[in-house]
Amino acid sequence: MKMTITINGRILAAILSCWIIMLAHIGCSSANYGKLKSDSEIARIFEAYQVLPDHKYYFRGTFNSPLAVAGIDQDYELNSRLWTEVNPQSEDFRTLIRNISFQGTGSIVQPWGFIILDKAGNRVGVWYSAIRAARVEINENGQIVDLAPLPAVSIGNQRP
Repeated sequence: MKMTITINGRILAAILSCWIIMLAHIGCSSANYGKLKSDSEIARIFEAYQVLPDHKYYFRGTFNSPLAVAGIDQDYELNSRLWTEVNPQSEDFRTLIRNISFQGTGSIVQPWGFIILDKAGNRVGVWYSAIRAARVEINENGQIVDLAPLPAVSIGNQRP
């Protein structure tokens, strides 16, 4: 009986290992993941309520407690129902920027500015948030199919 459990455990471990390797291989070969690149000038632009030309602006989260504000270059399309477009010339935009530092913990976390880059390192847009990590996926048609803040907030000074 004990031998059966050991053999079944080994078979299960081998199957699981093969499955994980297969998923990793598929994920690496087909992913179009980009990244955020820290840029203190982007933070200053947002904090001065400046608007970059040829960008559409969006926020994620609630109006009173936004997780992030992003400006997306006109050559790309943000394809996500989780983001809400906002007029960057409106008072709402200013309110979102002011509220971005409150991240639900009752304390203020210093927001950072980032450049959103695609897989090839091309500039896709800008990001302003106290959250310093995001999943960025862009398909071959220039659609940003995933732009999601990751629940990791770093503390410290922004690096250019």
